[in-house]
Amino acid sequence: MMLPHHWTYTSRILVLAGLLSLGYYAIFTSRHTSGWTGFSLPDDVEVAQLSNLWNSTLGFQKIFVINMPSRTDRRDAISLAAAVTDLNVDFIEGVGGDSIPEAAFPPGGSTESIKLSQGIKGSWRSHMNALHEIVHQNLSSALIFEDDVDWDIRLRYQLDTFSSASRFLTQKPDPDLSGYRIESTINPENPDKSIHNDSSPYPISHALHSLLLSSASSGRPDISIPYGDPGNWDILWLGHCGAGFPRSPPTSEIEHNVQNIILTHPNDHTVPLPKYLRAHPFGPLDALAMSHSPHTRVYHRASGGALCTVAYAVSQRGARRLLHEFGVKRWSRIWDVEMGDWCAGSEPPSPEVTSSERKKLNERGKSGASERVCVTVQPPIFAHHHPPGGESNIGGVGGGYARTVETKYVRLGVRMNLEALLRGEGQENMVDQWPD
Repeated sequence: MMLPHHWTYTSRILVLAGLLSLGYYAIFTSRHTSGWTGFSLPDDVEVAQLSNLWNSTLGFQKIFVINMPSRTDRRDAISLAAAVTDLNVDFIEGVGGDSIPEAAFPPGGSTESIKLSQGIKGSWRSHMNALHEIVHQNLSSALIFEDDVDWDIRLRYQLDTFSSASRFLTQKPDPDLSGYRIESTINPENPDKSIHNDSSPYPISHALHSLLLSSASSGRPDISIPYGDPGNWDILWLGHCGAGFPRSPPTSEIEHNVQNIILTHPNDHTVPLPKYLRAHPFGPLDALAMSHSPHTRVYHRASGGALCTVAYAVSQRGARRLLHEFGVKRWSRIWDVEMGDWCAGSEPPSPEVTSSERKKLNERGKSGASERVCVTVQPPIFAHHHPPGGESNIGGVGGGYARTVETKYVRLGVRMNLEALLRGEGQENMVDQWPD
């Protein structure tokens, strides 16, 4: 294309930049409104902000999938799911617990860890191997999947809103919330019925403090780091099977702060109705079913515990800390409990430490909420898929077995719609597992 000779150099640059932007927008919207899903972008999604979220690793440097070599069925299934949603994944070989010598267990808690089941041992080491790869390859961030994970075909739209929340909850310095309109409501969490990991050193909060995500400002996003500076966060817990609302010290001088605020995204129709918000058919409803209006997704610090590590992102900073803590120093419990405990800032119980000393350790860990920054989302964006071919015990969460082919929390699941996606059908032909 020829530009008039009398135009200034600056004018030419501006025109070319504008044309390139329009071309990028056309390619971008063409790809993602008439491509494999037939899914149209909602009006509130910014193309510029999403550019890295639309890449094949969702804005992280890599996506790792933990898979036992013997489970070729799971490897094939997730390879297909990744292919139809334009994801590029690398596999981490899962480890059998019986292959781990006792000498390999970290010294702290080794007397307890050797008593654990082979499955728990293998799961721990497999996740350590994933963390090791992140450290070894010096990745700024990576997403870790378990091989039975499922997600909605509208995943990137969901991650767009999550990225806004993540940037707000991890920005430095902590945002001043005094000028925001915050709604406080009674917390419906019940410590006797809660299925999530109750490992926080602080009691369940009496009140929940909610702020509309659309009103929370985190400044102009850097599209190269859509989730915020990975030097400011450790874990983004994107897939779980139940999480607790954030908790903060009862003596906290600031009533509303980034540690206890809940960012809300109402009218999100990728969220099932409240009656479907449970991690297990026999488990209780999630507290979210009672705390916020239907079709609301919430984002907050992961200080109230969570169950399952079906999907979580780790920064380089977080990977180093977790590998040092649980690969070198100590390990004595199932991995999701250890990770939830770490995010809550609590220290492991030790018979040699008095209760007063333990309290000081907990306070020190929590005061480092700047040091242990974990963000989660409810309902989760990723969840376990229960395929056909027999009963699937998911660790006894809520008791009993999951007999139905389904993915909790996910409406237009990729696994549930895999055949239609392979045929190239659009969103209108997808099966909604949890219809209104």
